[in-house]
Amino acid sequence: MLGEQDLCENFGVKSVIMKNGSNFPFREVSHIFKDGDIIFGNLECSIRSTNSKSNEKSSFFCAEPDVIYGLKNAHFNVLSVANNHIMENGRETFLDTIKILTENDIHLVGIKNTVETFDIKGYRIAFLAYSFIDDYISDACYNKIKSEDVIIKDVEKTKSISDLVIVSLHWGCEYVPYPSPDQIQIGRSLIDAGVDIILGGHPHITQSYEIYKNRPIIYSLGNFIFDHTYIPSTRESFIAKITVHGSPDNLESIDVHVIPVIIDECDYHTQVIDSPQSDAFLTSVETIRNTFENRSLSDYSEYIGDYDLLYEQYKKTVKKNMKVHFIKNFYRYSFSTVCHTITSYLKKSLG
Repeated sequence: MLGEQDLCENFGVKSVIMKNGSNFPFREVSHIFKDGDIIFGNLECSIRSTNSKSNEKSSFFCAEPDVIYGLKNAHFNVLSVANNHIMENGRETFLDTIKILTENDIHLVGIKNTVETFDIKGYRIAFLAYSFIDDYISDACYNKIKSEDVIIKDVEKTKSISDLVIVSLHWGCEYVPYPSPDQIQIGRSLIDAGVDIILGGHPHITQSYEIYKNRPIIYSLGNFIFDHTYIPSTRESFIAKITVHGSPDNLESIDVHVIPVIIDECDYHTQVIDSPQSDAFLTSVETIRNTFENRSLSDYSEYIGDYDLLYEQYKKTVKKNMKVHFIKNFYRYSFSTVCHTITSYLKKSLG
C-alpha cells in the first residue's frame, strides 16, 4: 500500500516516499527478488496519473505516479488489483493505474473477466485473482466475488491450456492469525479443482500456510508495506519464496520457504528479521500451521471454536490501538479528516 490511510494522513507511506524516494520502502529487501521469475504482490492502492485533477491530500489509498519506479526497481512483475481499496478513488483513477502499470511491463491480475497467462521457462502459467471482500462499489472493475464457484469455472477453462495455475485471493478476517474454517474449505476445494498455488491476503497479519495434496495454500502473507504499524501485530509478515520442481508435463513438488520480514514502525520500510526474533516468528507460523495441516475441516472447526467470537476479540484490541493512535496524532490531521473520523466513530458507537 503505497498511498496512505486517513489515520496516517501527512505521515503515512505516501509522505515517506515523497520525502525519501520511491525505492525507499523496498531498499532492504529488493535484493531477495532479483533472481525470481515471478515477483508477485497485491497492490492495495490506486496510482494517480501525472495529470490527475484529484486533490492529493484527500486521496487516501492513492499513490503518486513515481511509485512505479520503486516497484520496477524492486523487480515486481505481477500485481493483483483484486482488493477492496483499488477503486477507492474512482473508476478513472483505477484505469490510470492499469495504464501506468501496463506501460511499464507489469502483468496485472484480477481485472474483471480476465485471465492473465504468460510463458516462463517453458511453463504456460495462468494467473488469476479475486476478492471476497466487499468495497460497496456497485460497478467494480476487478474480480469481486461471493463464491468460489466463479473461480472453479475459470480454472476449468484455463487448466487445459496451462501448466501451472496460480490464484491470488483477497479474503479472511482482519487481524486474526488463524484462517477461518471457510477459508480452509475454499482453499482446499480450489486445489481439488486444479489450482497449483494459492496466495492469500487482506487480514493485515499472517495466517500461515499448508501443503495440501502437494500444493501450497498461503492463507495470508500479511502486510508487506503498509502504514498500519500503530497496530503491533501487523508489522511482522513473510515473503514466500516458492520453487516449482519438475517439468511442465510433470510437476513433482512445490516448495515454500518462509522469509520473515518486519515493517519499520516509523518510516514503513521493510527489512528482513534476524535471529532470535525470526526464530520466534517461524515457530509461530509452524504452530498455527499445525492446527490445520493434515487435519480434517471438522477437526479444525472444533479446535478453533466460535470464529466470529475470536474475530471480535482481536478486533477489540485493534480498536484500542486505533483510538490511541488517533488521539496521539490529532494535531497532524486536516480538519476534514478529524471531523470525518469522529463522525464515523459516533455513528458506529450509536448505531
